Amino acid sequence: MSTEQNKALVRQMVEELFNQGPDLKATVDDIVAEGDKVVIRQTWTGTHTGGDFMGVPPTGKSVSVGVIDIIRMAEGKFVEHWGQMDSMAMMQQLGAIPTPGQG
Repeated sequence: MSTEQNKALVRQMVEELFNQGPDLKATVDDIVAEGDKVVIRQTWTGTHTGGDFMGVPPTGKSVSVGVIDIIRMAEGKFVEHWGQMDSMAMMQQLGAIPTPGQG
């Protein structure tokens, strides 16, 4: 498949997995493809409700988190994935850890 087809499949995955529910929204900030890999930089926004998340009970706070994923594609399928999320910024927004300058 072409790099453009691979990017389209990744965009479709983001829409179907993250943007069909009640609150979580993934915005694609950048998407780049070369060879069999697609790199996608996203911003996830949502409200911290439900059960504990990483040991933090629900706060009801809104969060905005940067996410970068690298996906290796083969024959139109996702075969490998590597991802990074700005967990520190998320935990600061939830009040679980202090932001710099806070006492």
